[in-house]
Amino acid sequence: MKTVLKYLGWILLISAIFRIVPIIAALYYEESMSFFVISALISIILGWFLIRLSSRIEGEEGLTLTGALVLTALSFLIVPVVGAISFLRIFDWNILNALFEAVSGFTTTGFSVLESLEGVPKSVLLWRAETQWIGGIGIIMVFLFIFSRLRVHSYEAAMAKGEATQSLYQSQGFSEELEPGTRKTTRNILLIYSSYTVFGIILLSLVGLPFFDSIAITFASLSTGGFSVTDGFYTNGLQLAIICVLMILGSISFMTHNNLIRKRFKEFFLNLELEAFFIILAIFSALAFLILKNPKVILFQLISAFTTTGFSISEITLLPHLIIFLIMACMLIGGSIGSTAGGIKIFRLYTVIKAIPWFVKKLSNPQTAVIPFKLKGKVVKENFVLMAEVFISCYILVLLAGTLIFMLLGYPFLDSAFQLVSGLGTVGLQTMELSSVHWIGKVTLMIAMWLGRLEIFPLLVLINKMFKK
Repeated sequence: MKTVLKYLGWILLISAIFRIVPIIAALYYEESMSFFVISALISIILGWFLIRLSSRIEGEEGLTLTGALVLTALSFLIVPVVGAISFLRIFDWNILNALFEAVSGFTTTGFSVLESLEGVPKSVLLWRAETQWIGGIGIIMVFLFIFSRLRVHSYEAAMAKGEATQSLYQSQGFSEELEPGTRKTTRNILLIYSSYTVFGIILLSLVGLPFFDSIAITFASLSTGGFSVTDGFYTNGLQLAIICVLMILGSISFMTHNNLIRKRFKEFFLNLELEAFFIILAIFSALAFLILKNPKVILFQLISAFTTTGFSISEITLLPHLIIFLIMACMLIGGSIGSTAGGIKIFRLYTVIKAIPWFVKKLSNPQTAVIPFKLKGKVVKENFVLMAEVFISCYILVLLAGTLIFMLLGYPFLDSAFQLVSGLGTVGLQTMELSSVHWIGKVTLMIAMWLGRLEIFPLLVLINKMFKK
């Protein structure tokens, strides 16, 4: 616990630095910045306190796998709680709504309990978008940090640490070797994420989007978050095309993006998840076009759902049922492992599907027969297949439980299922006005968003840690 508290303190200190952006915006637009300052100060004080507390706890320093997962769970719990302070003013001190908005932002979901964005201070709108940008890169950096502290920078090194570390290493998309200590990889990914952000802002500004909107929409697109800055959305085809590109970039594994920096162009363009993404998108688009002859709406909505961003240029409830089901399927599948996107993830589904013939083959042969399971031509332990299966099983159970809660609150099955698929997948598309949802429904969605961003396992480890004798 000593090391967990120490690093959690540093995460809070670093998160306080990001308040500089909305504070500058508040100064520029002559808006109140008091809540941003208070939030930053609390983050600094709490971070400093945790670091001091950790220094007084006896024990060896070092981050175990269990500690790393607990750190991940606590980070995405405490940072949004402190970040919610910045939203208290616009919600008239409604703590639940402020917390909902913060959780939605940091988990890159994009659900909102704001009835209208008209009159909301620009600095607050920018902070909403920035929380998603932080959450998007944050989850990737957390896992890179974990492997750095565990001294894991290759598949072989992960194996040496045990099956649990090996499975976590692969389950986050790190199937290739990282540079020693992961420092270079971390630097490359930060460079890529920042470069895409700058290019996105420039391109959107060049095609006529206001500069403020360009910043906020780039933050929300690249992080696959989905917070907008207007009640409507943009209709210009060129602007939508750039937003689609940003959404797709955010949903691709940043380890795949890292191949560009390392000049591994073949590995980038022949990436399995990337190929599967475009094949599924093409099939779903063709099916949707049979019913709705509007390519712009179909492509944008499916890309927005598939990348788990959650932007919308059409009222979801007015779309044909087949298209709604296709959107739900996209939200369930989600993007690539190791990206800012949510959902079950393409690679996990691929793993389980490929495991079916492998398992049948095992049953058809003598028990003494050794039949290795291979992914991407590399032999992996059965524990990894089990991890994918357990994740998908837990995912479906959470989805069913949340849907049942909404149905008990009086909502129709389709709306209930849609909201939970969207929340757990950190998408943010909605078929109901969330500001009027019962507080139990809001808490249910917050838990779903949190679980979806954490990808379930860190929470299970945290619960086990709390109740372990």
